[in-house]
Amino acid sequence: MKRKGVTLLGVLALVVCSQARASVRVRVTDRTGAPFPDVLVIVKSLAGKGEIFRALTNQTGRVPDRDLAAGLYRVIATCPYGICETKITEFLVGDAPVELELKVDVSPTRGNVTVVGPSNRMRVQLLDPQGKPVASAEVLVRDSSAEFERWYKTNSDGEADVEPLGTKITFAVLYKRTLTEETVSAASIEKLRTEGKKLVIRQR
Repeated sequence: MKRKGVTLLGVLALVVCSQARASVRVRVTDRTGAPFPDVLVIVKSLAGKGEIFRALTNQTGRVPDRDLAAGLYRVIATCPYGICETKITEFLVGDAPVELELKVDVSPTRGNVTVVGPSNRMRVQLLDPQGKPVASAEVLVRDSSAEFERWYKTNSDGEADVEPLGTKITFAVLYKRTLTEETVSAASIEKLRTEGKKLVIRQR
């Protein structure tokens, strides 16, 4: 069966129709909820505009608020000297202020680690809040560091044939200006694959 790649043009068609802008506020904390200073926050556009800005968090764990145009973005929180685990998430900007709180883990002491992710494709199905399949939704599948990422599109049954890679896989689903994001471990995906089941994501 021929693979069909989905370009960012499909995402653009959903989000650029509005000229709205909104304030985006980012706060980074540790797992206890305490402010995490000196974390590098990078915001990138997923609509082809590249990096928007980067800044270090202050003593309250915040970076200066930004006014961003409507669209789909990614925020990355990482420590320049490796004292924390990198945290990545996608977010959608419309015409209302956006509040983002990223909880990051302190990096454990470890030796050299080699991670081999799953290589087989699997089925993902998107359902609306009423349990009905959602067709023509854009699905971004990426690993925890966003080194591997690919766009897919659901068919008339709300399904897409995807290839997840990594130890933690994030599925970001964009449909009618609603973003639903779910992160699943490779072990859980392998269990579904072994049982012959598909991953079902319910739109919020």
